[in-house]
Amino acid sequence: MTPTAHEELLRPLEEYTRLHLDTLRRFGSRALDLSFPNPQFLSDPRPYDVLASLAAKARPLDLRYSPFGGFTPVRRRVAAALAKQHTLPYAWNDIVMTPGATAALRVALSSLFSPPDRIILVTPCWMDYPLYIQDLGLVFDLVPTAPDKHLDVQAIARAWTPETRGVVIAQPGSPTGVIHDDRELAQLAAVMLRHPAPTPPLLIADEAHALQVWDQTPCPAPATHYPHTITVRSFGKAWDMQGQRTGCLAVSPHLGVRDQAVAALVRSMRVTGHCAPTALTQQLAAALSDTAPDLTGLAELQRHTRRNLTDRGLTVLDTHATRFLYARCPTQDDRVFVSRLAGCGVLVMPSSLFHEPGWFRIALNLGQPHLDRAIDIISQEYGRA
Repeated sequence: MTPTAHEELLRPLEEYTRLHLDTLRRFGSRALDLSFPNPQFLSDPRPYDVLASLAAKARPLDLRYSPFGGFTPVRRRVAAALAKQHTLPYAWNDIVMTPGATAALRVALSSLFSPPDRIILVTPCWMDYPLYIQDLGLVFDLVPTAPDKHLDVQAIARAWTPETRGVVIAQPGSPTGVIHDDRELAQLAAVMLRHPAPTPPLLIADEAHALQVWDQTPCPAPATHYPHTITVRSFGKAWDMQGQRTGCLAVSPHLGVRDQAVAALVRSMRVTGHCAPTALTQQLAAALSDTAPDLTGLAELQRHTRRNLTDRGLTVLDTHATRFLYARCPTQDDRVFVSRLAGCGVLVMPSSLFHEPGWFRIALNLGQPHLDRAIDIISQEYGRA
């Protein structure tokens, strides 16, 4: 695959990166950065306390090379925790530790699919899904969600082709924060079960934000509805330590080719050069696997920001998870509106990066009063549009 083949996908990502950097240079500490989810305050200090404790007690063998799938004791603890959350009997060797969710996705796509396979992507979706698929010589089909950003199962069924071998969804949705309920997951499973030959299609369930449900809304696991599921998890996203790059892949215990799939994933870790996470962050993931982050502060910020924006006339998608808000742009060209906000020192992300026009995403990186200043600017520019 030549660089030219990627140009259409890379151009908007690179343009936004330049806008982001130029804005930070121009405004310096006055910039209000609500773009990439890099919170500037501690929501829950426990991972930092645990990491400091682990580092203080570390001996040479605690920092040794890890097998490509991760340390067995770590995989065992992660499997036990995920078994409780999914109500599925995961074993230690169903888990493959990865350097973040991005590597997990790339490893899953590279080891479980091959050209000319087609993969359905439900949009809006994380920005780099299509890039990975295209780079591997696979084909992606973008299928929009319903207007409320829940799954449009009938649209997925209509998009199916004889070459379709997989579907990728995020649960909860990213960038939207929508939680797909049991009904729609069961409907998706029914569509996928109609296509058993030559092998059942795979569902890649990106659960990077599964532990960021900030109210009491249930967040069902796609793997409980469809047996041929590979789940992606991110400890970094869950605990606001994204830069530590710690994630995993979980192969459903009911997958028909369970052993072969795990072997292919571990082998792909070596082939792609994606080693397991560092020894210390694997220990951190194991230590945190039985607990959930304290989202009290995030819930307060979500409710405060939603109320302020809607009171000022903006349309904000009604959702229950993630650090994000998904708001409708005053014009269809979301990139123009986002550029105008950047000119005022406020950074948000245009929905076109997530393969859907007309919206923008806010990451709740700031506490008050900085967040309120950003809301003031967003609403003022919204009214001028």
